[in-house]
Amino acid sequence: MKPLNLLREAGFSELAYQFAAYIGRQQQTEAPLVTLTAGLLSETISEGHVCLNLYQFNSPNPSIQSVLPEASSWRSSLHSSDVVGQPGEFKPLILTADGLLYLYRYWQSEQQVAQAILQRLNVSDVLPDNASLKNFMAEWQNDLPDIDWQKVAVLSALRHQFCVISGGPGTGKTTVVLKVLQCLQLLESSPRIALAAPTGKAAARLQQAISQHTGEQFVAKTLHRLLGISARFDQGRYSVDRPLPVDVLIVDEASMIDINLMAITLKALPLHARLILLGDSDQLASVESGAVLANLCADQPDFSAEFRSWVKQISDIDLPATHGANPLQDSLVKLQHSYRFAAGGQVGLLATAVNQGDADEVGQLLNNQAVSALRAPSPDHIHNQLLQGYQAYIHAVEKRANAESCIQAFEQFRMLCAVKNGAQSVYSVNQMMMHLLAKRGWRTAQPYYYGRPIMITQNHYRQNLFNGDIGMVLPNADGELQACFLFGGELRWLPLSRLPAHETVFAMTVHKSQGSEFEHIALLLPEEDSAVLSRELIYTALTRARQTVQILSTPAILQQAVQRRHQRESGLSKLLHNAGNV
Repeated sequence: MKPLNLLREAGFSELAYQFAAYIGRQQQTEAPLVTLTAGLLSETISEGHVCLNLYQFNSPNPSIQSVLPEASSWRSSLHSSDVVGQPGEFKPLILTADGLLYLYRYWQSEQQVAQAILQRLNVSDVLPDNASLKNFMAEWQNDLPDIDWQKVAVLSALRHQFCVISGGPGTGKTTVVLKVLQCLQLLESSPRIALAAPTGKAAARLQQAISQHTGEQFVAKTLHRLLGISARFDQGRYSVDRPLPVDVLIVDEASMIDINLMAITLKALPLHARLILLGDSDQLASVESGAVLANLCADQPDFSAEFRSWVKQISDIDLPATHGANPLQDSLVKLQHSYRFAAGGQVGLLATAVNQGDADEVGQLLNNQAVSALRAPSPDHIHNQLLQGYQAYIHAVEKRANAESCIQAFEQFRMLCAVKNGAQSVYSVNQMMMHLLAKRGWRTAQPYYYGRPIMITQNHYRQNLFNGDIGMVLPNADGELQACFLFGGELRWLPLSRLPAHETVFAMTVHKSQGSEFEHIALLLPEEDSAVLSRELIYTALTRARQTVQILSTPAILQQAVQRRHQRESGLSKLLHNAGNV
């Protein structure tokens, strides 16, 4: 069968089909295997991978798998094509010696990221004096029985030009940022500091947290806005020849940064500047290709004798001796104490069991009906969970409570879904909730009705509203329906005609919920297994909850999801290791 027909019958995307057709036309000699492989690569990238691993690939489609040769023969066939190049060549497809096939752009981005990180694995020559740091650490009391990893993270970020700090919910990543900023003020000259995050919502939350604790009006921007990325400047406005005017760049929610965005960020950053990445490496990776934070956190932290001695001198902390070969030695710290889930909180235990892939332990923990429970994803159970979860919100709107009370009541609970469309999806839940409210007399058939919760889906800098911001349609002081948002305890009203792109948000995808926290969540999984169901998705959903979790799923689907780890193909970790071994 012809490769394009095979891709079409196998249900590949139109993008994969057209890219395969394009590569087929570029070949001087017709090579059906190359054309087919181009389609496979395009589809693989759309699933979040950076490359196609010939030695690990196993198509779920039998008709495609049956025509693929053994990996070494596959690699040899690709190498003979004039559209496939080796690393360093300028060709549409790049194939490495270990069987990783890239689109040229992704190969180049990965190389740039690895090289830029390796260039920055240096001890900074701009540090507060030891006496000032020692006094600062002595005044910072956490009273932890074990190692205070927050202090270690701060010292690592201060000492190095590149630092990665990973931690789960409630482990104090924001506290680390605050302490780093305070320590930087001990320097003789004031450094130029930039705060950023991949999304507008995450940037706004970071800015709010910093401003509340310091009293200073730090401005946190999206990475796209900071770098000047736009439709006109897709690589940003900054480069090696025109670097960002910053000495320190702190990026929160780094798990959402894809390989291309990371390459643009590092290219724009002056070589002398510090880069501090914070995030949870166990969460879902970026929507686009790559899982940079997960790649950087794949190994356990490794500390040199020199760094351990300095930490002991400054903070009296005894770091364990390590004998690993982590290329990010002294520059990777993992926060290990969760203040939110302290004392063995049920949600924290559940999240830990999911993260470890222990489906049996997850099942046992879900038997504790007080904090978490497992229910079938039937319409009745979804119906009951929506009415129970949103009870306070419904009551507040129906008794015409003030805007702040209505929004706060709504933000106590959220229904999270694995998929946006289809059965057991964001769309189906929103439709069900609107139908339930209509039966109570709400005018949900109207485009804008009293109490409609909305989520912004596109950044709008002029309105200072960002993708993921949540508000509600409510009457203003004059009784006119407007969109109302609650930011930092302050209400902001906006005429409906000026609203950016938005959608109803009784339910949201787990991806969209990243960076948010709710008192209670319900997680709805589809009844049929899907590749999107993974350990990372379940973990991300659970860690949005402060108090209770309800999971609407069949036991079999939940077990499969917990046991499936979505590891994205990438060569970044190997590039860093190989350079460290040279």
